[in-house]
Amino acid sequence: MKLSQKLLLAVLPVLGLVLSLGGWLLIRQNFHRALSELQYQAETAQQRELYALQLDLRAGEEDVTASLMEYGASVSRYVGEERGFALFTGEGVLAYSAVPEDVPLTWQQALLADPSRGVLRSGQEGRWYLIADAVPAAYGSTVYYVGVYPMDAAYDTQQSLLASYFWIELLAFGAAGGAVWWMISRLTRPLHTLEQAGREIAAGAYDRRTGIGGSDEIAALSRSFDDMTAALEDELGRRALAVRQREDFITALTHELKTPMTSILGYAQMMRTAGDDLEVREKSAAYIAHEARRIEALSRKLLRLMEVEQEGVTLSALPVEELLTALRRALPETAPPLLVQAPREPVTVLGDADLLCALLLNLISNARRAEPRDGAVHLDITAEGEKVRFTVWDTGRGIPAEELPRLTEPFYMVDKSRSRAQNGSGIGLALCQAIARAHGTCLTFASKVGEGTRVSFCLTALPQKEEPHGNTES
Repeated sequence: MKLSQKLLLAVLPVLGLVLSLGGWLLIRQNFHRALSELQYQAETAQQRELYALQLDLRAGEEDVTASLMEYGASVSRYVGEERGFALFTGEGVLAYSAVPEDVPLTWQQALLADPSRGVLRSGQEGRWYLIADAVPAAYGSTVYYVGVYPMDAAYDTQQSLLASYFWIELLAFGAAGGAVWWMISRLTRPLHTLEQAGREIAAGAYDRRTGIGGSDEIAALSRSFDDMTAALEDELGRRALAVRQREDFITALTHELKTPMTSILGYAQMMRTAGDDLEVREKSAAYIAHEARRIEALSRKLLRLMEVEQEGVTLSALPVEELLTALRRALPETAPPLLVQAPREPVTVLGDADLLCALLLNLISNARRAEPRDGAVHLDITAEGEKVRFTVWDTGRGIPAEELPRLTEPFYMVDKSRSRAQNGSGIGLALCQAIARAHGTCLTFASKVGEGTRVSFCLTALPQKEEPHGNTES
């Protein structure tokens, strides 16, 4: 059973109970008001009859019983059957009775012990209001007047109202039930949207969003659902990217190993079949040594990459001037030259000298291979508050914008043929990015085809007057 149906079944009984209770209370209140009005009219009529009887008895004869019978007969002639009355002597003897048959004599006699006490009684033919009053008669005697007044009008009105209200309530209940169903359907519509979105997401539509607005709990649930879906989509995207990168890594590594191994096997075969041809044997040995060095360099870079990513790096205070000195020593004396722009005042950063030197060497090497138009590679070092920014830039070929996000993937090369001709393997920038992350930063690339490339990263600057308290592991 759906939630909307459950809500409807839960609301309708309460709605019916409230309507029934409200109608019953209203009809009950009207009934008591009508009944009280009839009783008041009966008591007023009783007072009139008592006054008339008292006047008649004062002017009557000594025989009270005869007077009561004469008075009763005369009253009956003009009262008719609208109401009833009975006359009793002071000793409780019935002198005259015009009481309906369903009002027993015992009811009337019971009232004589407590005159003026109104009692509502129900007979076989209807409901009656009985009132008994003592009336002074001639010569100091007393008589009793018992009035019997019909109350059926109030009860008939009550029954009529109940019957009418039944049909009114039935119509109101149906209309209210329809309105409640419409409201519940509108309130639960976002839940249907959530359900449909969940089914579509389960089927693979991870970009599906509910888009339900508002400030209630369902809207908050919808936003949480959309956030969860977005996070799931991002995670699946990252996993898909990781799988693709892993496949690309294995494919590239296989290719990088296959090419030199094929060359080594081919030249080894040439050496075996060269016989006494010394020139062929020397040429084959040289190619074998060249390819073996390529494999060795690739292995060193892979090991260094794994070491940086898995084991972490110990960072310590490192003056920028010492880093530049180590960089100049390790930098090959090849064109184009390196132009350094650094602050004049001493600057100290938190880092590992060997790894940072390897990072900058790789970036400078890539910039040199870009064939800069001005014939130089530039290294700018600028202090930016608590950070020191290193930027290596050139005016060379540049890199297409769509290639920039994948530059740090292992074995990824923008121009594979050119990179292989220059002994590139596609590991260098991946290692550089790992070194940068180990220092709490990352490489940022900006490039335009035909104008050059800028690669930058930031390191934490240390105050010159304070010595570091210890090494930091990252």
